[in-house]
Amino acid sequence: MFVITKEKIEALKERLGDPGEASQCLEDIRKMLEIKQALLWRADVGTCCAGPGLPARLFGEVQLLESTLQALEAGDNTRAALLFEDFASQAKDT
Repeated sequence: MFVITKEKIEALKERLGDPGEASQCLEDIRKMLEIKQALLWRADVGTCCAGPGLPARLFGEVQLLESTLQALEAGDNTRAALLFEDFASQAKDT
């Protein structure tokens, strides 16, 4: 089971700079994206329970993960690392 933790985010942030870790980073980001998309769907469906701010925050996280994934797939590890840094700083605020 894949769980998104602050430790996992920090470790992935460090591994993004290593070209040898690219395939594993891609896999981990895909898993994170899948989890965040499911949470976004649930938050959208149940906004009465989740509150109005949660879907917007999750939408932003999903967008950052999608952009990070696209940058990695294009071989732009520098851009991917910057985008993931933005995602990591948003995750710290939660």
